Amino acid sequence: MKTKSFLKRLSEFGFKRVVLSLDTFIGIVVFFIVYISTKGVINETIGKEILSIFIQVSASLFAIVLAGLAIVTSFTDKEFVYAWKKIGEFDNMITLFQYNLFIPLLLLILSILAKFIFYNSLFMILLIAFFSYMVFALIDLVNFICRYGLQRGEFVKLWKETK
Repeated sequence: MKTKSFLKRLSEFGFKRVVLSLDTFIGIVVFFIVYISTKGVINETIGKEILSIFIQVSASLFAIVLAGLAIVTSFTDKEFVYAWKKIGEFDNMITLFQYNLFIPLLLLILSILAKFIFYNSLFMILLIAFFSYMVFALIDLVNFICRYGLQRGEFVKLWKETK
């Protein structure tokens, strides 16, 4: 049995659900708000302080999302995985977690580069927008986990009622 690659699962998950989402819209709006309010210039000293925060938050969020994935997958029984696989939602859950692991990892790498290798105001504004995107993408992940929990509860209820 061959498993699908992350990119294949992401494309099946839906381009619209990932790129054309509220998260992306908020990131774009934040970019323009910050760009207009700063006239495209963020002082390097202030920028590096912000980058330090981005580095800490990104590393923390990566660890939290990874722990969340481990918890969700370890507490899922075989029957529920089978039911979710049958309707295609299990792959979506894993894909959404994997996608939300790449976001803070990418922000972490870009922030380290901007802080220690090169600093550019426009790049800094892009990172602020990307940080906003990450926060709202994680809110979407939390909403997904809540729906998962509710569906899990409904599954257990139905399973108990049929016994």
